[in-house]
Amino acid sequence: MDVLCPKILNIDGRKYRLNTPHCCPNEVDETEMDKHETQTHNTEMSESLPSYVERDDIEEECDDLNIYLEGGRTVLKIEVPNTFYGLIIGRNRENLKNLEYQTKTRIKIPNVKEKNIITIKGEQRENVIAAKSKIDAIIKRGRSKQSMTHFVSLPMVNPIVVENYLAFKDMVLDECGQCHGVTELLFQDPLKLHLTITCFVLCDAAEIKRAIKLMEQFENTIMKSMNLKSLDLLVSGLDYMNDDPSEVNVLYAKVKNPEIQMLADKIQTFFQDCDLALQPRNNHVKLHITLMNTGFYKYQCSDNGDSGNRTHLTFDAKKIIEKFNDYTFGTVQLTDIHLSQRHTTDSNGYYKSSIVLKL
Repeated sequence: MDVLCPKILNIDGRKYRLNTPHCCPNEVDETEMDKHETQTHNTEMSESLPSYVERDDIEEECDDLNIYLEGGRTVLKIEVPNTFYGLIIGRNRENLKNLEYQTKTRIKIPNVKEKNIITIKGEQRENVIAAKSKIDAIIKRGRSKQSMTHFVSLPMVNPIVVENYLAFKDMVLDECGQCHGVTELLFQDPLKLHLTITCFVLCDAAEIKRAIKLMEQFENTIMKSMNLKSLDLLVSGLDYMNDDPSEVNVLYAKVKNPEIQMLADKIQTFFQDCDLALQPRNNHVKLHITLMNTGFYKYQCSDNGDSGNRTHLTFDAKKIIEKFNDYTFGTVQLTDIHLSQRHTTDSNGYYKSSIVLKL
């Protein structure tokens, strides 16, 4: 059976093109792919390609693609960060060969000195679109396994909050410093206290530029129409991320404001279908300000050339919660929204920002 002429499946009045196992003899089941870890282009780690199921309306979604004819063949050029080239190529170029076989196209992967433009050529337009769809799926799968690089943040910093946070830190270290895993390296930088709304994996300058444009679009189409008024947030009380207070990864301060909750949920909803964003765990953003995090400990240890003590993957927060459960850090007036760069520090002590939206 021709991979581009599969059986048509009719479900609830909509038609879907369905490949059978016989139409792609070199294809490996999805379960086989999960046996391999994502690797970079240098290692060219193999990851098998999933079965391709094409929706009947995919042509409509691709109408804005820059597809053109060259020498009697259909050509499409797409910009792809070289981070994902290893996944597309695979070990011994097996993934790329399968991809070309399944879609009846030729795909050129640029070298490191060229621009990050992958060229797809095929006899028919639908062949080229099919190849792009499979490449998009590979990139999406690879992106989900990457650590975030940027995040939408709401700064929660003012002199009173910083002062109260530092007092909290000193009291915790003084009164709970002997508890399992509690160390100064767990604490957040006082000038980086924030709410995290949405996380991104942005792999090159082009993707950062796309994210900035999306932030501007959110500002113009949604944020301005909200007419936010109550932007004061009381930071008070403690909570933790897991069920056992003696084995905690993240301890955070709580905030509650209906308008800010609505704003955060709208931001998350706006970006949840964006291919640059990591998928959220819940429909509603959990408003929290991280105070202590084992990730800070591991990052600072690795930054100093130390792999870190594995016993500090969690810490005992029972005594901290018992003594400081109702601790009040102060009130913050929200003034702006940042697209923040992870693991950076700006001149004001906060994270470096790719763009700042003013409220």
